[in-house]
Amino acid sequence: MSKKITIRPRASQDIDEHYDFIAQRNSDAALQFFDAVRLTIAQIARMPGLGSIYRVRQQRLQGMRKWAVKGFKKYLIFYLEHDESIEVVRILYASQNIESILGEDSGA
Repeated sequence: MSKKITIRPRASQDIDEHYDFIAQRNSDAALQFFDAVRLTIAQIARMPGLGSIYRVRQQRLQGMRKWAVKGFKKYLIFYLEHDESIEVVRILYASQNIESILGEDSGA
C-alpha cells in the first residue's frame, strides 16, 4: 500500500527548474526526467525505506532520506517518511552544495 505523497513547494520548484535546464538542451530528455521523477516518488511512496539517511543538523529534517531519480542518478530526491505519508523536501543535483542548500533554505 502506498503512502500519501506531499511535495513541498520548494521541491516542486526544483522539478520545474531542472526540467527547464534539461529542456534547453533536449526537450525529450526533459519529458523523460519529469516522468522519471513522478515514477520515482511513487516508488518511494510504496517503499518508503528506500535510500540512505542524509544526516542534517536541523531537527525538523532528522531522518531525511535521499534516493536518486531513476535514469537520472545525479538528481537526488530528499524526503521524510511520516506515519501516513512521505514528504518530498527537495530535489537537488548531486554536484550542488547540498549541505548548504538544506541548511540555508528555511522552507526545506
